[in-house]
Amino acid sequence: MKKSWLFYIASALSVVVFSLWDDIYPVKIIDVHRSTDRMGYDYIIVDHFPLTDWGRINWWLSQRDRLKEKYHIPAGHRFVLTVWDVGDGYLRDSSHEDYFCFPDMTSEKNCIEKIKLLEVAFRFPESNKISFIVGRNLYVMNKRNGSVTKERY
Repeated sequence: MKKSWLFYIASALSVVVFSLWDDIYPVKIIDVHRSTDRMGYDYIIVDHFPLTDWGRINWWLSQRDRLKEKYHIPAGHRFVLTVWDVGDGYLRDSSHEDYFCFPDMTSEKNCIEKIKLLEVAFRFPESNKISFIVGRNLYVMNKRNGSVTKERY
């Protein structure tokens, strides 16, 4: 009997913590980079990103106007925006590690670990669809009606 109560209390506590995660740890934008070699590719470095696929997609949908206003991204009608985890911060490039480096930075520490959290792509405006890649999942949003469907990736 005591074990079942302990289970119920732990479950309830888990639900409360999970539902309040965004309030406890809000997303912090560490840096924004614009690609110098490919037009329309932008990168955002964040800390405390939502844990779920839908949380990540909803974060972008709720923040896209703020990102456009404050950071001027995405810049064009066609774009690919990638959100990276800050991990251990900026690091020096190393031939032994697999890092993603930013050529727009002049400091020696201009790389981060490759921990991609979200990719948002709007490559074909005539299709009126935005794609979201979260991990190994692909979601496509129809801009006309706002519906989001999970597709094979």
